[in-house]
Amino acid sequence: MEPTKLHAYCIDKIDNLHIYGRTGRDKSGGNSALALFWTGSGISVDFTAGELWAELEGGYSEYECWVSVWINGAPLSRFILQKGRRWYCLVRGLNQNVSHHIAILKETQAMSGDPEHLFLVHRLGVPSTQDNGRVFVPQKKKDLKIEFVGDSITTGEGLAGCVLEMDWISGWMSLRDNYAVLTSLALNADFRILSQSGWGVVTGWDNDRNSSLPKHYSKICGLAPGKKNEDMGAQDENDFSKWQPDFIVVNLGTNDWGAFNNPAKTDPETGGEWKMHLDENGEPSVQDLSFFKTGISNFIADLRAKNPRAEIIWAYGMCSFDLGEHIKSVVDFMGEKDLSLHFIKLPSMAEEKEGEFGSRQHPGPGTHRRAASLIVEEIKRIAAEKGA
Repeated sequence: MEPTKLHAYCIDKIDNLHIYGRTGRDKSGGNSALALFWTGSGISVDFTAGELWAELEGGYSEYECWVSVWINGAPLSRFILQKGRRWYCLVRGLNQNVSHHIAILKETQAMSGDPEHLFLVHRLGVPSTQDNGRVFVPQKKKDLKIEFVGDSITTGEGLAGCVLEMDWISGWMSLRDNYAVLTSLALNADFRILSQSGWGVVTGWDNDRNSSLPKHYSKICGLAPGKKNEDMGAQDENDFSKWQPDFIVVNLGTNDWGAFNNPAKTDPETGGEWKMHLDENGEPSVQDLSFFKTGISNFIADLRAKNPRAEIIWAYGMCSFDLGEHIKSVVDFMGEKDLSLHFIKLPSMAEEKEGEFGSRQHPGPGTHRRAASLIVEEIKRIAAEKGA
């Protein structure tokens, strides 16, 4: 179908639109397009037409965006967002006499290494012959709000591609079978994801201490580089009053452990050495373990200050449990005063069987499903205990 035969609706003018994630706005084209930064950010609508189109805009220098389309909570399609602005047919041939729930989600994480990485949603469109004047109808209310903070596991790295794939490309990141999405679907929850592959609590896997996700928590998407992202609001302070989660699930620590087992990194500003050290017994050195645990306690304190009513769950172990007891000790200590702070050990990818493995030596669908099941149980337990 030619776009000229569509009845187009600017994204900022659509009633009953739901927005996922921390987002920005691009006003350079006249109307205000929605800028998607993080994994799982996007939109959803309930619509009564048999066909739906979206005018999207993409950009990148190295890492392209991938998009997924979901119908009534199930994945329908997944595709590369092309450079430039164009119309995409999302679905067609549906029954026009009933409403359909559709979500358009960003599969790819925010790309801290690509300032041209771009995903804009400009307009939605339906065939003019199918527009009854009330295409977008109210959506069912979500029961919960959950925020997920993590690394490549939460990004969904490894959930696309065969087990032998080792190239670091955006195509191997996916929301299908992602534990955060599975948890949210099971609990009918609105969700937000803040994740970055290779990053940790205080350091990245390669000892780069700039790769600390908590440092960027207060911004809309502080790790998105470049003037274009800045103009769209990525570096703005996030307004926490507009979206307060009922639960926060933190899945960080895997890359901090990696730093203990990788070469030193040079501080680009001072020329000094960044390195997490192991002692002669292969255990984290006292000094560096203290640095890591202080980072955990500081981040928990920041989460609590910005989300005073949230139940905070630190969930860890999908790759390994090497730092698990140390994380748990901090959570348990702080939990003596903060009764809304919890720790759970997640299933490990070491338990995966044939057919469950992920690409890039990351947890596969089986581990993600088991992790989601455990998190769902924990959230239900906490909610029942608190009388929610």
